[in-house]
Amino acid sequence: MDMHNPAHPGEVLTGWIDDLGLSVTAFSQHLGISRVMLSRILNGHAAVSADMDIRLSEALGTSPGFWLRMQGQRDLWEARQRAEERQPVARLAA
Repeated sequence: MDMHNPAHPGEVLTGWIDDLGLSVTAFSQHLGISRVMLSRILNGHAAVSADMDIRLSEALGTSPGFWLRMQGQRDLWEARQRAEERQPVARLAA
């Protein structure tokens, strides 16, 4: 099955923050993280960690693992794109 370019969790989170009418500063303070770290996630320059997933699930009422699954889908898609640009790895025989 071909996977299409999934959104980075930061893109989804940006819309969520906007819908709540919060600033990046206010939301980062609510989460107990730096504004810089939140901004890096929102702009797709940093990945969602397990700790961040828990913080977001507590703040937004999502299930634990929701944001990590989204990050995993994004990471896998990016890895598949890079794999097309390199030599394939030969399968080992058992």
